[in-house]
Amino acid sequence: MMPMDVVVITFDGRIEDFPMLVQTVDNLIADGTRHLAIDLHALPFINSAALGYLIKAQKNMERQGGEMALCRLQPAIQQILEMTQLDVVFPAFESVEEAVTYLGGDVTQPAGEEGKRAVRKHAWR
Repeated sequence: MMPMDVVVITFDGRIEDFPMLVQTVDNLIADGTRHLAIDLHALPFINSAALGYLIKAQKNMERQGGEMALCRLQPAIQQILEMTQLDVVFPAFESVEEAVTYLGGDVTQPAGEEGKRAVRKHAWR
């Protein structure tokens, strides 16, 4: 079986920078990305607006036959997902590699990296 193309977004910003992540994810979905992992390692907490956006993005991905996973969550965010029972909506992983593998990618075949301030995009085949 051929590995899937998986895009990983690494969010290095604060909650105030979350609109940059929204714009990047929306553009990727519009451009046909179907396997997306979002690395939120630098985000210490999440507010209701950001959580609502992630739910919307997940539904958009599913509607288009894709899948999204979260990775490297801070304990406070993981706890919020569990308390709200959203941990069943978002597959969450301790590492980027686990998320890429779950989404069907091959972590031994990086395809490239782009970066800008708080959001970096990586791709795997």
